[in-house]
Amino acid sequence: MINQLPILFCVLSGIFYLGCTSNLPQNQRQDNHMEKFEWRPTACAPHLYPAKIVKGDFIFEDDSKIYIPAKWIMYNGWGDAGSAHIVGDDFKAVPTQLQITWVSYIENKSYTGTFKLPQRKIRELFEQGYTDQRGLKGNFSTLNVGLAPGGTIILWIFGAGLALEIEQFQATETQVTMQDIYPDAIINIDEYIQEGLQEIARDVEEYGTISSENIPYEAWSKKYRKRYAWTPKFTFADGGQHTKLLARFYNGEHYFVEHTNPLLHEDKTWAVPKYYRVNWTDKNQNKYGAHIYFDEAETFAAFNQLFDQNKATKAQLNIEIDKYNSNINIFLINENEKIELKPTRMNVYSMD
Repeated sequence: MINQLPILFCVLSGIFYLGCTSNLPQNQRQDNHMEKFEWRPTACAPHLYPAKIVKGDFIFEDDSKIYIPAKWIMYNGWGDAGSAHIVGDDFKAVPTQLQITWVSYIENKSYTGTFKLPQRKIRELFEQGYTDQRGLKGNFSTLNVGLAPGGTIILWIFGAGLALEIEQFQATETQVTMQDIYPDAIINIDEYIQEGLQEIARDVEEYGTISSENIPYEAWSKKYRKRYAWTPKFTFADGGQHTKLLARFYNGEHYFVEHTNPLLHEDKTWAVPKYYRVNWTDKNQNKYGAHIYFDEAETFAAFNQLFDQNKATKAQLNIEIDKYNSNINIFLINENEKIELKPTRMNVYSMD
């Protein structure tokens, strides 16, 4: 009987371990001493600057990989989620490297690189989560790779209602052949790219204005990524309450939150806003909404004037709604300066 005690102890220990790990949070598991989280890879490219991934992978500590969906032309928008394949285990470790090669159509160039990822930063975000639009804890579920002309790569982490930039990388030029994309292809890479551009031009009206001569390379690598210490503020001429805000920023980040969400009040920095969708109620509990599309040149000029030229350390973006709930005035202000912004398009509507 004495000889059976070690066996009995091992069995009981195994049962105890399984019971403990099964009670871990849904977004976190222990497997071979590596934390695992439920996430998927995806990719994007700027709307007017399409890209095609030839091969892309997130690589883990044990040298295993998960591929980034590839083989079609992406122009889904900077920071927007693309296709996400359901492959492998739902729960995955935090990757240590990104390895990717892609074709940039407008440039007729290809880029490649292998990059070390900020593993600790990504792990902490997966562990901590965030406060979602319902005021509950949300979990990040996607790693999104953005591919821009000039070889700029941006990595974002996504959850429902929140996208945050993780890191920027710089790829180098490389040579890609048609056999790298489709082994049985009978046309060359130049013909393939031209056919792709013609196909896109039929779907995208603005495409005629884009050429390899006017690519704003620094937009994705520098301009859009600049951050400032500012917060939104809502004022109502005849009583009212801001209820929800969907904010999209030029650097590809976004959030969709209730008015009580800490993101709106924390001492954080954000990029220049690109789009707002605002919801509010008036004093009689009638519901309203507005779509606001900020003018890129005007808005960047205002932030530059207030922060870079006049050295402001903080500012507010005031959304001022009139007593009829039909018109909105917008100002970027601090204690010394007030700059009015005129959006390119704004639509105010009743939700009742």
